[in-house]
Amino acid sequence: MQKFKFKDLLPALILALICGTCVFLLAGTYSLTKNEIAKQEEEGALERKRTIFPDARSFDPLQVSDDIKADMEAKGIMPDEIYFAHDEHGKVLGYVFVNTGFGYAGNIVTTTGIDTEGKIVMVIATAASDTPKLGKEVEGRPFLDGFTGLSTDKEIILNKDVSAVSGATISSRAATGCINRAREAYLELKERGLV
Repeated sequence: MQKFKFKDLLPALILALICGTCVFLLAGTYSLTKNEIAKQEEEGALERKRTIFPDARSFDPLQVSDDIKADMEAKGIMPDEIYFAHDEHGKVLGYVFVNTGFGYAGNIVTTTGIDTEGKIVMVIATAASDTPKLGKEVEGRPFLDGFTGLSTDKEIILNKDVSAVSGATISSRAATGCINRAREAYLELKERGLV
């Protein structure tokens, strides 16, 4: 039987110390930067809304009751966020719906603007974690501009109403699904007299 020696344990202790130090430094970095990251994300979200409705002076969240929220969630159409876009006089210019879907390799977040007549004004998509040169192509205007002017009255069908990004069908389908959920949420809220 071999006798235990402290030097046999030394490499494991050194590795544990290095790992502990790394965890401590990462936690410290996160706590120092989390407020700045949240601020940048908030500014980016506001900029996307302003791009869609440049004449808007405020974007006020639409609050729905718990019952309506539960009903929309059961139907699979509850957006992550909903906003009224108001001009300088308080007139509603339209509505902004933020939805998240999973593309080929990561989340795709769509910000969809719908005017008071039920037409899509513009869509902005971010696919920060999707595959470069494929899934991220759904962020491009050639794909997203295909949604502009479409009516919310009927389902948007990929490769019929809007052409998919070549080589990124899964991410194109995910983005289209997000936009269809925004469209369905708009129709649901309109039927309930909330928009």
